[in-house]
Amino acid sequence: MPICNSDGTPYQLSGSLTQYDPENPEMDLFNIWDQELIEIVGTPIFYYEVFIQSNTVDPLYLEDRGKLYSNNPICLYAFYNPIPSQNFMTTFGIDSPDELMFEFNYRDVLQKIGHPPKIGSRFFTPHRRENWKIIQCNVEEFKMWGELRLQIMCEKFTEDRSINEGKVTQKQPNYPINPSHQSKINIQ
Repeated sequence: MPICNSDGTPYQLSGSLTQYDPENPEMDLFNIWDQELIEIVGTPIFYYEVFIQSNTVDPLYLEDRGKLYSNNPICLYAFYNPIPSQNFMTTFGIDSPDELMFEFNYRDVLQKIGHPPKIGSRFFTPHRRENWKIIQCNVEEFKMWGELRLQIMCEKFTEDRSINEGKVTQKQPNYPINPSHQSKINIQ
């Protein structure tokens, strides 16, 4: 049985299928609003990219013991809730299973870094002056056929001074708590 209009005539398609245009400026407007919200409510996060050297990769564990981190941080803005210290005493001493989720605007991260953040790279949070290591990246929120939010799971960054792996850069960004006193970020 054919589909009919309300007057009883057979229903005919209009000839073209209307779909959402991914080049629509409204999509960019969502990203601009989201990034402005994150910059107003969120906090600056400094991204130090990791560089893997193929000649120092351990063949058994497939990890690089001579990792290098960028000396020039990239300032990103994110939402995150600092967690209280959770140092548990175990058989082997103090254990700190701290993990933290950072939420970024996906397009802003791509514009500033040029690619999604690398697993193993490091974040520095000026609020509590802590270093975090990226362990997982997920694109989590979508609007109108595009990615809006990037969620990054991190764990506490630990230095290993015995093999000089993961040494934190000596220069740390000095981000003023009250930006009205200084107009730009200084590197000490």
